[in-house]
Amino acid sequence: MNPYIKRIKDLSNHLDSQVLTELEGGFVDKKFSKGSYLLRPGQVCTSHLLVRKGIVRKFYKHNDKEITTEIYFHDDVAISMDSYIMQKPADVFIEALTEIEITIIDYRRFDTVKKKYAEVMILDKMFIEYYATWFEQRLKEFQTMNASQRYLNLFEKEPRIVQLLPVTIIASYLNISLETLSRIRSRLASS
Repeated sequence: MNPYIKRIKDLSNHLDSQVLTELEGGFVDKKFSKGSYLLRPGQVCTSHLLVRKGIVRKFYKHNDKEITTEIYFHDDVAISMDSYIMQKPADVFIEALTEIEITIIDYRRFDTVKKKYAEVMILDKMFIEYYATWFEQRLKEFQTMNASQRYLNLFEKEPRIVQLLPVTIIASYLNISLETLSRIRSRLASS
């Protein structure tokens, strides 16, 4: 487990029962079928979406092409960070790739509780810091690795993506063509 995620989980598990009660008052568990959209461009992201079961992705469309930016599994938080923080319309889709179960954590409720309790503010700060470091690392990989290196890196760090998702989404996530992905996989299979 990523050490930063471990710190976030440890802090979450040690929150005072009163804090937990107030937070959980804003939690709603829901199920969505495969292909459901949890967020569309133009909507404001008003919640954290904690994935309990299934797979979710975030993507945007550019020149009629879907570009996948994030993949979420169990215990990941699906969110359009820009829309959520700024409370402005999103420019991305968040889509269920399988049947999913999520916990919806309401923005206003969470904001009220984090203003009241320092430990929740720290938890929120840690989450944003983790997201920023993850994003910086992903950007660095796009700028310094070729397609084959990105695929091998993904296979090493997130094998679930390679094992569970269709090649169209894998190629989109790596920002490469299907043909390039096919060549990379063929070359690796024959070596």
